[in-house]
Amino acid sequence: MQTDALFPFVAFVGQEMLKRGLEIALVNPKAGGILLGGPKGTAKSSIVRACGELCGPRTIVEVPLNATEDMLFGSIDIEYAVNMGERKFLPGILSRANDNILYIDEVNLLRTELLTAILDANSSGVNLVERDGISFSHVVNTTVIGTMNPEEGSLTSSILDRFGMYAEAVNEQELEKRKLIMRRLLDFSHDIAGFKKAYAQQTKELLDRINNAQKTLATVEISEAMMQLAAQMCAKAFCAGHRAEIYMLEAAKAIAALAERSYMLPKDIEEAAQYVLPHRMRKPPEQQEQKQDDQEIEQEQDDQEQQEQDEQDNPPDNSDEASSPPPLPNDDNRETEQDEDNDDSDDDNGEDDKEDEKKDQQENPENNAPEEKVDNIDKSFPLPKMILDMGQDRKVRHGSGKRCTTKTDLKQGRYVRSAMSNNKIDDIAFDATIRAAAPYQKMRGDNGCALNIKSEDLRQKIREKRIGSTFLFVVDASGSMGARERMGAVKGAIFYMLQEAYQKRDRVGMIAFRRQKAEVLLPITRSIDLAQKCLQEMPTGGKTPLADGLATALLTLYTKSHRDSDMEPILILVTDGRANYIDESGNNPVEQALAMGEKIGKAGITSVVIDTETDFIKLGIAKDLAKAMNATYYSLKQLSEEQIIRVVRNVGML
Repeated sequence: MQTDALFPFVAFVGQEMLKRGLEIALVNPKAGGILLGGPKGTAKSSIVRACGELCGPRTIVEVPLNATEDMLFGSIDIEYAVNMGERKFLPGILSRANDNILYIDEVNLLRTELLTAILDANSSGVNLVERDGISFSHVVNTTVIGTMNPEEGSLTSSILDRFGMYAEAVNEQELEKRKLIMRRLLDFSHDIAGFKKAYAQQTKELLDRINNAQKTLATVEISEAMMQLAAQMCAKAFCAGHRAEIYMLEAAKAIAALAERSYMLPKDIEEAAQYVLPHRMRKPPEQQEQKQDDQEIEQEQDDQEQQEQDEQDNPPDNSDEASSPPPLPNDDNRETEQDEDNDDSDDDNGEDDKEDEKKDQQENPENNAPEEKVDNIDKSFPLPKMILDMGQDRKVRHGSGKRCTTKTDLKQGRYVRSAMSNNKIDDIAFDATIRAAAPYQKMRGDNGCALNIKSEDLRQKIREKRIGSTFLFVVDASGSMGARERMGAVKGAIFYMLQEAYQKRDRVGMIAFRRQKAEVLLPITRSIDLAQKCLQEMPTGGKTPLADGLATALLTLYTKSHRDSDMEPILILVTDGRANYIDESGNNPVEQALAMGEKIGKAGITSVVIDTETDFIKLGIAKDLAKAMNATYYSLKQLSEEQIIRVVRNVGML
């Protein structure tokens, strides 16, 4: 890497955590490298590239974002194969990075399978290549440094765990430091050589300190007390696996070596923990459950206080609620939200009660519904971010958008690999075709061309492109959803999901179910404005025909998928799970809903269930329904805390 025109490492203002973490990574490659995260414009990439003057004999090898498999891991040497008629391995970027620094800028945008393969090879110490008729392996011992902007996408926890250390870049807020940054940048742009000369002595001193630390590293001893301290810290942080302890000790060794010590102190472990633990810490399960229980108790107390206040304000309307029998035909013009929650127990009072309820519904279909109300969208609800962990999509799809990566047979998108094809090849992979033909040139006659290519040499390009997804929101709009402005929070969550859907060019549809049936409020469309209008005007009230809502969703997606085979739908169900509407069959409404959920799961529809149940005594029907649907489960409270919806593809077939 050319370092003559790079800003000096020691001249950067602030970002002490980043610079210190890079020094540790340069001293001890066994510390696992480092991942630098933070917002744009915080000099992450510039600081890493400036490390080139501190690497000594090592160099920084950078991985381009458009790197292919053969560029990274190596492939056949075409020139040698053509001239000599033999296969020979041509090393890739990973080979050049051996005993050097491998830098991946925007690491979160690199193809996941390539990033995983790089980290696996570095972890195992061997890169094994078996392709194009060759089998070759070479040693890999490199320090991986990555930078990323979390706003552009995240990395999975398993990939994050492969990086030994993590440091977060921050925006400088102090006025004097911001002025100093501008002054140094202006001085550097005016006279690069003079500016670098001014910091040459500080650069040399830091380089000497890193070189001395590398020599001292082998003499640093790890005592039993330090190992115990590292284990205690990782256990308290609830880290998964044991990489954290190993990386923490290696980082602490580098810190001790930089301090010119051959022994470790507790402060070395504490400093190393600041880099090793942030991306591995997890909350203890019992604390999460206790916190949730405490919040539910507080919510139940608030509900009881609100109910008592309502009874004092409106005693005539609630006088019939104290009696346990089902409402009679002449006394059921109003039904409170408490009656909605108690309908499950009413349904078990006997066949006579069921017949009375059916009769009531026939005489007055609206008599069991409370007064309708329309809740406003709660835009103070924390913005949930949808992360689609959909795995490898093996189906070839068309379309446009920015959500998911999929294979395409169009001559569009990124060329990721090549393959042989039994059909007519219309998108030739020239590099792969030449590699396939090269070893046979000596055996083939001269046809007047530079290369003699046969039909069996031809390779087809396999491309990937981004397309939008199809989200179908199935929303419980029954009376119980209107309790304590719960629907406002639900609308807030859906509102922000619709905003993200617009940015990713997704299609959306909306189904609401209440009273006796489900209703398609919005057919699947790209108009986010229509979806937001339907969301704003959606009323609440009545019973919960959950099974009919699921059946309508299944029918909608089934019909749409036959018209558009490229569609990969995602069903988002928002409900408290308290199904209480009994249809003409007289079957248990909860069992009907679970049976319909199993049909959705077997159909292979990717689903998310957002549970809005907040009562102190939980029935847990929504969680059971999520299991039946093979769906990802979130509670509304969990969603507001984590602010992430991770969608996992259902393994079935639609």
